[in-house]
Amino acid sequence: MQEFMNWEILTTYATFVTVVFMVVEFIKELKYVKKIKTKYVSFLVALILLTITNFALHTFHVLDITLYILSAISISLGANGLNDFNRKGGIL
Repeated sequence: MQEFMNWEILTTYATFVTVVFMVVEFIKELKYVKKIKTKYVSFLVALILLTITNFALHTFHVLDITLYILSAISISLGANGLNDFNRKGGIL
């Protein structure tokens, strides 16, 4: 692996969920962010990252914004599930 993080890495669902989880965990205690429910913060983070990733990879299309929103919901739910899993101590 030559690089730790690049735009192509963010094209897989599992990696994207992990990155959204990391960013949300990092920012959720900020003054104005902690007033927003975590599930909405994770959705916004996912949508922003998804949009930026598509711009960076030159695959952004205005017509796809609906798909970005739906994907961001799915990614957000995955990241929130990962958070619940970690908080509750896993399967055991």
